[in-house]
Amino acid sequence: MVVSRTRWVRAGAVAAVGLAGVLALGAAPASAADGGQWWYDIYGVADVNAEGWTGKGVKIAVIDSQINPDLPDFQGADLTVAEGSACVGKDPATTEATATSEHGSTVTAMLIGNGTGVAGTKGIVPDASVTFYGLGATSDCVPTADVKDSGHEPMGWMIQRAIDDGADIITTSTVVGVSTVADVETIAELVAKKIPFVAGNPNDAFKEGAFPAGFAGVVAVSAVDQEGKLPLGALGVENQIGETTVVAPGVDISTIGDGSGSWDVAGRATGTSLATPQVAGILAAAKQKYPEATGNQLLQSLTRNTGNEDHELQYNDSDGFGYGTASLRHVLSKDPLGYEDVNPLLNKTSPRPSPEQVAAAEQTLASAESDGQSGGTDADGIAAFLPVTIGIAVGVLALIVVGVVVTVVLVRRSNRSRQTNP
Repeated sequence: MVVSRTRWVRAGAVAAVGLAGVLALGAAPASAADGGQWWYDIYGVADVNAEGWTGKGVKIAVIDSQINPDLPDFQGADLTVAEGSACVGKDPATTEATATSEHGSTVTAMLIGNGTGVAGTKGIVPDASVTFYGLGATSDCVPTADVKDSGHEPMGWMIQRAIDDGADIITTSTVVGVSTVADVETIAELVAKKIPFVAGNPNDAFKEGAFPAGFAGVVAVSAVDQEGKLPLGALGVENQIGETTVVAPGVDISTIGDGSGSWDVAGRATGTSLATPQVAGILAAAKQKYPEATGNQLLQSLTRNTGNEDHELQYNDSDGFGYGTASLRHVLSKDPLGYEDVNPLLNKTSPRPSPEQVAAAEQTLASAESDGQSGGTDADGIAAFLPVTIGIAVGVLALIVVGVVVTVVLVRRSNRSRQTNP
């Protein structure tokens, strides 16, 4: 197996090394340090999976460029590629090894990979149900007619599709520089529906866009190395991304493909493209273990249970570490039902969506739910209306019976009257 070093500038925050109040990942075992799957070992994923927390029953939407679903990494996995891309000329599924298809394949394998591929990538939640939404391109994108008609940018259109398809968790390792009113309204809807959305920060704030990680309510992820330090940006300087939510392993990670145009070789890469699916996987494992918890409560647990040890809630909005290092075991050890059912990520500097937009989305959702319970044409509405209908029918029947009884009594009394008083 040929191994080359590549560097993905996709969605990775890089920041100054400032570990005050941040809990490190801990020392990696020798076997992990020698390979590009050290993140898997340091999180103890195999042990967590053996305990039964594999993401089973959880629906994850991955929004990226392209994917090769025929790779051995995905054999036996619950993977669906949604039809249609957001950009003209590129299908979401492809067998061609390109930078975009290698990227999408790698981040997806970090969720549900079986470990048999060239990079040996094993997923953090191998039994989760993943739907891949392919943008089709990450640069020079010409939006499709459907995207243009929707009023969205390609990313926003895919987020909306994932929401409409019933995703439990949405994740993307792609950054964009612009957004429309429709995109912001989609994020407001996502917040109202309490769907956790995990997005990678830029690797270089000077060259890359800030969205969707910069949106209020969205988990913004940065990468760290095995010592808990953030890597340098593409310009060779420490690039602190403000309002980061959490950090996760994303330095010197094995990738499917190395940019040479072949699926038969693996590479190494650095960036929060690689950290982002791990955080999504942590949330998916927690959702499986605590199915009654809302998405907001899962986010509360993610931000409160960073590192390896219990600690007071801590946050730095400017040092690039946010709440600290995302922790699989720490999150799983805490029942989130005791946390407030409020998204903890709404107070970002640029409030998009605004509190008013979120409130409007919540009102729309409440109205829709109310309409559904009032006896619409859907199955749930009919089920809700049925007891009322039965109650009315029973009441009417009772009145009829009483009426008949009264009539019989009156008739009998009338007959007696006639017999005694001819």
